[in-house]
Amino acid sequence: MDLLTLSRIQFGMTAFYHFLFVPLTLGLAFMIAILKTIYLRNKDERYDRLAMFLMKLFAINFAVGVATGLTMEFEFGTNWFTYSKFVGDIFGAPLAIEGLMAFFLESTFIGLFLFGKDRVSDRMHTFAAWMVALGSTLSALWILIANSWMQTPAGYKIVETPQGVKAVLTDFWEAVINHTTIFRFLHCVDAGYIVGGFFVMGIMAFYLLKNRETEIAKIGLKFSLIFTAIVSVLQIIFGDIHGYQVTHGQPLKMAMMEGKWETEKGASLDLFGIVNQEKQETKVILKIPYLLSILSYHDPKAEFKGIKELVQEYRQISEKAKEKIPVLEEKLRQLELNNAPKNEIEKLRSELALAKANARAYDINFKDLPSVALVFTTFHIMVYLGFFFAFITLWGLYLLKKGTIYTNKAFLWTVLLSIPLPYIATEFGWIAAEVGRQPWLVQGVLLTKDGVSFHPTGNVWFSLIFFTLIYTGIFIVFLYAMIKAVKKGPQSEKSQPVESLTALKEV
Repeated sequence: MDLLTLSRIQFGMTAFYHFLFVPLTLGLAFMIAILKTIYLRNKDERYDRLAMFLMKLFAINFAVGVATGLTMEFEFGTNWFTYSKFVGDIFGAPLAIEGLMAFFLESTFIGLFLFGKDRVSDRMHTFAAWMVALGSTLSALWILIANSWMQTPAGYKIVETPQGVKAVLTDFWEAVINHTTIFRFLHCVDAGYIVGGFFVMGIMAFYLLKNRETEIAKIGLKFSLIFTAIVSVLQIIFGDIHGYQVTHGQPLKMAMMEGKWETEKGASLDLFGIVNQEKQETKVILKIPYLLSILSYHDPKAEFKGIKELVQEYRQISEKAKEKIPVLEEKLRQLELNNAPKNEIEKLRSELALAKANARAYDINFKDLPSVALVFTTFHIMVYLGFFFAFITLWGLYLLKKGTIYTNKAFLWTVLLSIPLPYIATEFGWIAAEVGRQPWLVQGVLLTKDGVSFHPTGNVWFSLIFFTLIYTGIFIVFLYAMIKAVKKGPQSEKSQPVESLTALKEV
């Protein structure tokens, strides 16, 4: 494998491992804060014990998430040096803010929550829980701001410097709140809430099946069921809106997600299909007429552009940019000869640099595309799982209303065995989003193959194998610590913080 492929595999592997731990922290933190608020109002010790138990699991997850996430920061410099040099002035800002604003806020109040029990007031303890939730959410926000800029860049210009061509920030808030950030954030965070909800439901179901901790398990199952039902239904709405945005902002990605090679008017939503990339076709097994056009353009007769036409359109953009370059170079030469104002010269230089970037970035062909089958499959599985989550929680609400939820073994086993499914959905959603963004690192500006570092492939092979072994070991220890904590269950003793610290040391 070449350097580019190896670098992509290494970053994908580390991101895959790291993203196993991020969604649960988002979901658990928010649920813990709500549980502490309920306890503050009714003084029911069961809610407090459940919150402390879940925070212990959160702390283990948080520790491993930090350890696996640090590697990715360094990979930008080691494996993607050209990319880092190109977008460092923009991409580095939200990452730095995430560390300063979110990570330290979250980690500080985790300590206060775990070790401040019985040392601070109940109000302060509840406040600490909400600060942990806020820190987790802000962390996700700033990471997604950085990612959204790569997907739909805004608030920037391209300049040529002695160190090479680079993107520089022109409008901070335009770059931060571009037209895709908000719903990408809501979609991702809500997915974390679903992960947390099913995780808690599954554990509570485990206790009920084992006839252990039944009092706490009942209130925990009821609470997590109602919470998860709400966020599961909301996710369908957020996903639809986000899909609409992708259609208009990244049409090639959406065409690959839907497996559409040809442009269609009144496009059908293909529920199942087999993608053949060599023949550039998708064999549709089951479809719903007109639904894709309705979802994408709110018009049953709207035209949905296929992969073939979009590739040709991008090549035309490249050709126009190439034609524009000599014209801009001549204008620039004339301005410099006539001693034009510096701001006019700088503006034209930036326009010229952007034209050169577009000429290179949009000059793509079918060989530059990622695996359309991978994008199509992961996207569809994510969507189907999303509807499955809503169905399961609505089933649970029905049983809750009947008063049989705590004894219905079919439901309890279903939610217990479903714990891994939200993880699969979030990982597949990430794969569909990031692989579907190819062939660009920054949409329309920088190709992935132009962002990689230049060093021997042996270096990447070594680090890939080394990281895989280390991450696998960390994951095994993580599973051991989590299973041990779950088996022990919620404890009423005041030694809970000490137990939490012991679990963290084991990790």
